[in-house]
Amino acid sequence: MLSPFATTAIGSFPYREVGPALRDLAPLTVPAAPQMVAVSFWEDMFWSALDGLPALAVDADQRQVRAKTQGREEDLADFYARFLAGERDFLALNPRSRLGWDAFLDRAASDPSFGPDFLKVQILGPVTFGQMVLLDDGQKTLGDDPELLEATALALGGKAAWAAARVRALGRTPVVFLDEPGLTAFGSAFSTLSAEKILATMNAAGAVVRQDGPALLGAHVCGNTDWSLLLNSDLDIVNFDAYTVLEQFCLYPGPIKAFLERGGRIAWGLVPAAGFRPDLEADFLADRLLDAWRSLADRGVPWELLARQSLVTTACGLGTLPEESAARALALVSEAALYLKRETGIC
Repeated sequence: MLSPFATTAIGSFPYREVGPALRDLAPLTVPAAPQMVAVSFWEDMFWSALDGLPALAVDADQRQVRAKTQGREEDLADFYARFLAGERDFLALNPRSRLGWDAFLDRAASDPSFGPDFLKVQILGPVTFGQMVLLDDGQKTLGDDPELLEATALALGGKAAWAAARVRALGRTPVVFLDEPGLTAFGSAFSTLSAEKILATMNAAGAVVRQDGPALLGAHVCGNTDWSLLLNSDLDIVNFDAYTVLEQFCLYPGPIKAFLERGGRIAWGLVPAAGFRPDLEADFLADRLLDAWRSLADRGVPWELLARQSLVTTACGLGTLPEESAARALALVSEAALYLKRETGIC
């Protein structure tokens, strides 16, 4: 079981070499597989997700991906034949996208203290993927095509399941995050998906992960959204960039309480990437969170329940920082967690 104030990280990393990245991730309770975006665009969450997904036309030179509306039947038939037969290797990360991933697994295999119980992997979520890819008519998105969206959700779930199986093979429990920045558009003119469709799509991906073996399933949204949507889902962990949208998240005390009471955990992105300053202190970051918890407790959310079922993370976007700033941000996560343990008396 994840301990109170377990620590992890989100998203991309700016390191040019994987060794220093793993060194700085090692102190975390749940080390995260680093996406080495400074080395290659193929390490990016979008481009690394493409291999094995059906009915896509990919032009890497032009950095363009389109979803097929014509002639896709054979692609979909081949995908479902393999997927329903239980195959997952065809959805594996391509070698060009796994510099960080392979070194991450090697480190875990050789060092039992590196994430002794849990290791985190992150896959682009199907809702966001559906918003990012246009149909080949250039007018609508993949998310507007129910047949393609369903297949994409299963494929991304299968890719996450493939990664989770690699973690379980090392004797650790996988913590799998779906990265859904596209949910910041929910309820706006930029999103045509209903809450029901969003949940069905994410649940379809998550169900693939869970049916293949034990895993904790989380989702990350970098900006603000309708948080009741995720808090009412069957996720194990909801993660958000608490440094920037803490007040907005705390507007949902009822859904937060219900989510925690059914065993869910909240991963608070206390340490910012955007606007990161070297003079940030762990006690300042943690005290902001404690103040928010007091406010939630006044509105009926049990304070101790909040503390016991909280994780501490970076915000997303470390890949945009200088390496020394990313290293400091990761260190602040552990420092903030230690401060929270001291202040609450909960370990």
